[in-house]
Amino acid sequence: KNKINIIVSKASPYAAIISLFTKLNTVITPDSEVVTLTKKIVAPLASVVITPDNYSLNYGSKHKKVSGLLEDCYLHPTVFTPDGSLVEKLGFSPQKPYYILRFISWDASHDINKYGFTNKEKIKLVQYLSKSGDVYISSEGLLPSELEKYRIKIPASKIHHVLHFATLYVGDSQTMATESALLGTPSIRYNSFVGENDMSNFVLLEHKFKLLKNYSNFTDAFNCAKNFISNSNNKMEWLNKRDNYYDCVGNINEKIFSIISSK
Repeated sequence: KNKINIIVSKASPYAAIISLFTKLNTVITPDSEVVTLTKKIVAPLASVVITPDNYSLNYGSKHKKVSGLLEDCYLHPTVFTPDGSLVEKLGFSPQKPYYILRFISWDASHDINKYGFTNKEKIKLVQYLSKSGDVYISSEGLLPSELEKYRIKIPASKIHHVLHFATLYVGDSQTMATESALLGTPSIRYNSFVGENDMSNFVLLEHKFKLLKNYSNFTDAFNCAKNFISNSNNKMEWLNKRDNYYDCVGNINEKIFSIISSK
């Protein structure tokens, strides 16, 4: 009924397979260098590969690099406006300290042999943070029984509003760490990807824009959280650094649209 000319995806293997049997152009927008399926199959079959300009892999002439991160597509200020009244209706108090924690399940194919918080570390972190503010946990898997009462119960579509008004984010997730940083919330990422071969977007956010703290050691991450909550100026500092980030990178949506439209 509708003529399809281009398939756009993050890095869908299904789009790659379709491209083998059709004349459709396929455009992918990967941002993680560690996903083997993307590197070995999806990217080679794609017509165009669009990545952040800090992306360390090279796919030749079809590879187009743009400034900014792909989370900007839905978090850029021209796209997303935080709603404080919505956050209050969801049961949060933006005027009071609250902390968002995110724990992933580590069962993705590219997470094999990687790790984040242990249950003991989760409990220690919550016990400390709960002394100075409300704690809310987003978790892909089961939590220790004593932490279940902290599990966040809101529609997933509202999480970015909640993240924006949070005092601090701590987690072992890749995506939510980036989102929190780009929303102007002090962000701590702790997992075993951190180190010499870490993904380039996290290195960029930490070293160039100072929006993210990356740790592979729990003690370091825990001490960073302690330092953050003892400084009431951190939130305003992060909001200012967020503004600087967008002043530097511009609007990634316009750049991606221009590339796709030229196909």
